[in-house]
Amino acid sequence: MAYFCTFSLWMILLSLVMVNGIFLSNLNATCFRCICEASTGCSSSTTCRQSYCGPFSISRAYWMDAGRMVLPADEPTRWGAFEDCANDYDCATGIVTQYMEKYGTDCNGDGLVDCVDYTMLHVNGGPRCHGALSGTFASRFFQCLRQRKLH
Repeated sequence: MAYFCTFSLWMILLSLVMVNGIFLSNLNATCFRCICEASTGCSSSTTCRQSYCGPFSISRAYWMDAGRMVLPADEPTRWGAFEDCANDYDCATGIVTQYMEKYGTDCNGDGLVDCVDYTMLHVNGGPRCHGALSGTFASRFFQCLRQRKLH
């Protein structure tokens, strides 16, 4: 009985942490890969196009909203710091993670905060995350999830 109560308490605390966007249990390598695949095909040669940069197609406003993450030993005030970070896969995943920590919520109303919600946040933005995924982006994203059996 004590084990069950302790386990239940931990599950409640864990769910509270996830709701507040602090613990991002479903934002994992597979989720990042599928967001990246849908955004740009996850090309390592992706650069900035029409003010969106890198494999996740991140805008400067998104980067600023996420806390201005930069490469190690760089400064967020340096001209080009945003572009250099957004064009680097590892640094860009840091930007996305910080954005999800800030806005993590159940965007599709299914009672879970999972990779689909994080993707809706990535595409639609925190305050407007409830918009459905659509078009080529959605097709690529859901195909990636099916291939990796994460959904």
